[in-house]
Amino acid sequence: MKRGRTGFVFFLLMKSILLFLSLSVAVVIAADTKPAQRSVVTDEPLQRVGKPEGAADYVAKAAPTDGQHLALTLKKLEQGFDPPRPFLIWALGSSYTNMLGVGEPWKATIPRLFPNAPEIRYEKMVGNSCPWQYLRGWARHLAVPDQPDLVITYTNGNAADLEKLIIEIKSNTTADIIVPSLHWRERDQELWDKSENAMDQDVAAVREVCRKHEVEFVESRRDWAEYLKANNLPIPALLKDAVHQSNYGAHIINSNILAHIRKPERFSYDPASRERSLQPEKRDDGSFKATFTGNRIDLVGKKSPNGGSFKILIDGKPAADTAAFLMSYVQPDKKNAAEGKGANPRDQSPHGVTLGGNVVPQSWTIVMTSDSGDYEITGSVTGADGKGNAFKPFTSTSGQILIDPDVWRRAERNRTGDRFTFDVRRSVLDEISFKGEAGERFATRLAQVLPNREHTLELIPTQPGDAAIERLDVFEPPMK
Repeated sequence: MKRGRTGFVFFLLMKSILLFLSLSVAVVIAADTKPAQRSVVTDEPLQRVGKPEGAADYVAKAAPTDGQHLALTLKKLEQGFDPPRPFLIWALGSSYTNMLGVGEPWKATIPRLFPNAPEIRYEKMVGNSCPWQYLRGWARHLAVPDQPDLVITYTNGNAADLEKLIIEIKSNTTADIIVPSLHWRERDQELWDKSENAMDQDVAAVREVCRKHEVEFVESRRDWAEYLKANNLPIPALLKDAVHQSNYGAHIINSNILAHIRKPERFSYDPASRERSLQPEKRDDGSFKATFTGNRIDLVGKKSPNGGSFKILIDGKPAADTAAFLMSYVQPDKKNAAEGKGANPRDQSPHGVTLGGNVVPQSWTIVMTSDSGDYEITGSVTGADGKGNAFKPFTSTSGQILIDPDVWRRAERNRTGDRFTFDVRRSVLDEISFKGEAGERFATRLAQVLPNREHTLELIPTQPGDAAIERLDVFEPPMK
């Protein structure tokens, strides 16, 4: 782990010069009929931005079992979607996640690996030094409403909090999940050659949580260390400061993630156990009926100038009476207090709330009434609905809103007058129309975040006309 002083000074100078160059990463996984043991990194210069002087190009590993928990991901990338839509990735985490980019490696690599792959859409929400503890709220308010195909989380924290995040995602979506272990940072120096752990991550515990819940775990920390040793590099060689990965460090992490997008020896689940299609029964009165198990159902059909309109029933009741709701992002006001260097009101706010009973769709406002965590909550329909404290569990007077202090970040920094707003809306359609341009194909989400069990869907005519239904797509999250 030694290098000459002159060489190291030159390395630091070059790293600072390259700091603002754009990240461009591409990985080509070796094509083979047998599970590949390694992947091949393309040899384009921009892919080596910030590579330590004299070091070899990084080559990501791919073990025979890698990709075993990504059955749906591989199927979707191989076959695409009908009708066409993007493959949606949601990334949740800290600045470590932020520095992986906005999907450039995926957008550059996937089309080469999978000719029929859909467009990649990459969304992310990150916070300064945000651990898994608070991501559960962001998953609930941002990722779940979007129903992603894949979720990536690259940050630190306790394995128990990661498990809560995984349960949140796998109880409400069919998304695959990827969790890489943390890279080596200067703070981890004392653990070098002594432990695989980070100062703020028990790697073995994280690995076990991922194994337990069939989540794709990426041994990025292990492979990062092997690269440093093989090239006789110090820990700072792949960092842009004491803790954050450099551009080339980000390239390594993205390469390690993408190396798992492959066909393994076997998959841990059958894609049809989570996503499948069915045909509704057309009845004599022109209505349609289907029974399905899951928490979401989409309709794929065709429009026509003579298309009719249909009222939607879920379990024999009008959709408007279905207790299924989504919440928007808990938005901090721009004028809220923000303490600390580089602080953002986003990092000093409730990252999530939970819905209780007797929910009424409306807008909600939380206003801090003291500098010690006290607040009031008001609904646009319900009105004043109780007072609470950010450090204590809260249930609103009406029982609609529950707030867990475990997902309220840095409440000690909130100040009197700080405001947070979010909306609650139904997650089912009341009615669907097939009227439109002849032959126009469409896909629409009829209902989501229903209780994950058996349901009956009915479409009852309200306006005479045709209804060309190609299929219904059913989504059954792996956790109940």
